[in-house]
Amino acid sequence: MLREFCIILLLTVIGVADTLFSGLSPVPRAEPKLEAGEIRLADARALNAIWVDAGGAKKFEERHIPEALLLDEEDWDAGLFELMNTWLIKPRPIVIYCESGSCDTSKRIAKRLRESLPGAEVYSSKGGRDAWQE
Repeated sequence: MLREFCIILLLTVIGVADTLFSGLSPVPRAEPKLEAGEIRLADARALNAIWVDAGGAKKFEERHIPEALLLDEEDWDAGLFELMNTWLIKPRPIVIYCESGSCDTSKRIAKRLRESLPGAEVYSSKGGRDAWQE
């Protein structure tokens, strides 16, 4: 009887350890997962990407990432023309960002841009401009 108890206890401990270390339980303080089409700031910087601000003209004038282009939904054609001029000269990944990680404008513009430029590598920045400031 003691032998069966030890076997059951051992199997229970192995099951708990497997659950904890196989990824079924979230790791404490783990970085949030990326959604489809998102990229982390460090990865985007390594790509030498074209940065595109989706926060609107007023916010763009106040502050933006150095060398970023403005692509405003209100003036889509002008912004797209400027972006295409930059991208066609030297094709590289395009990273769209807005004010913060909770802003969905960058995701919406990235989706629209993928439709307009099907050959381009387009991402939405995880964390937005706030991540750049950290």
